[in-house]
Amino acid sequence: MTTTAGDESPTFSHFDAFRLINFTFIKACEALTTPELGPHQRIERLMRYHGDLLAAYGPAVHLPFGEFRRKLRGTVDGLLPGWLDRSAFDTLDFTVVDADGCVTGSAFDLQWETTQLHRILGRLKRNGRSRFTDEQLQDEIDQDQMYELVKGRGDEQYVRDRATLVECPAGDRKTLSTRGLPLNALRYYEPIPYHSTYRTWWFPCTVCQWPMKISKRVSGGDEYYRAACLYSRHADTGASFVFRPTSGSAPELHPDSTFEPMLREAALFLDGSTTVPEARPVEDSLALRRGVWRYTCVPGLHELRLHQVLSKQLGALAERGRARITLWPMQDAYDHRIEVTGAGGGVHVFTVDVKDYTHARVLADSLQRNDGDKGGARWLVVPDHRADQIPLLSLTCSKYGMKAATMTDFAETVCRTAGVAWA
Repeated sequence: MTTTAGDESPTFSHFDAFRLINFTFIKACEALTTPELGPHQRIERLMRYHGDLLAAYGPAVHLPFGEFRRKLRGTVDGLLPGWLDRSAFDTLDFTVVDADGCVTGSAFDLQWETTQLHRILGRLKRNGRSRFTDEQLQDEIDQDQMYELVKGRGDEQYVRDRATLVECPAGDRKTLSTRGLPLNALRYYEPIPYHSTYRTWWFPCTVCQWPMKISKRVSGGDEYYRAACLYSRHADTGASFVFRPTSGSAPELHPDSTFEPMLREAALFLDGSTTVPEARPVEDSLALRRGVWRYTCVPGLHELRLHQVLSKQLGALAERGRARITLWPMQDAYDHRIEVTGAGGGVHVFTVDVKDYTHARVLADSLQRNDGDKGGARWLVVPDHRADQIPLLSLTCSKYGMKAATMTDFAETVCRTAGVAWA
């Protein structure tokens, strides 16, 4: 939202319009496919979101209700009006919902990531108003409130609470209540999503432990099911399984994907192919809301692994007071502070923020709007499978005295500075 000099009436920028359109299509797709909604609720929500889109499209774009419903099954690019600038996005050639009626990972990530950027823009403009309701900002609000709940109990307790959220995104109610999280944090756990249930069962991802999505498939006339993590990297590297339908007993899963990382990246690789999950009862089970899982648990696994691996590699130096590795310092000002004494006796400090964005251009724009990392980190580190983002992020980071690197490249740099061999 922008204003012109001498005019207090707000107007849409291209980014504001894109974000509203993108978000509204996601909510409309959810309204179209969520089984819990009755016919009257479904049509009321669809009509409301149709009105929101007409407002964002502007009077020059004609969008009948029937065409609006048909567009919900198309690509994001096909949903946008011709006047909208698409140059700020890597790709928009993906669908909002998949064949099973579930919002796709790319569409969900784009909505959340652009929400974060919109928040930055709003703060810089000192704009106390918003075109977006609490419902529309709920994933962002959940994320912020969750962090606030685990803050204020001291630095050590914050690390324990944050690690618990990362390691326990789902489970039975009784077990979750014994993990020591603040009681208010449990309200961010909800019943297992409908798209992750088979009869009365659900299956945890073998990487992140969040409920995997269940899809019905047919091959050669035979019916079978696929259980795979909604985070595509986990599904591609082992968290993908198939099973035959059962009449009453829990199904037995069989792996349907394998992945072998490069040797130099093996130490930081999150392997989902070493176990086969057992079915768990849906009754009395809970899972973190999707937004909290995607932007707390998924990157948090990388943050924990980097901390664990570097702590092991630099352990001997730490015992001699020549290395110190701190996870989530100052209650998450950034993700890592690593201090090592080099061979020449000089002290080197690495302050690190780990980012796992699907859409690199949105992350780069966020850095520009923040004039660098908002917590003051000097290194921006992405998971190894995001290596193709490094050229763009390096160019952006260089403007603010920062460096961008993949996790393995960064870990090698730290070890080389400390005079120890990489894993």
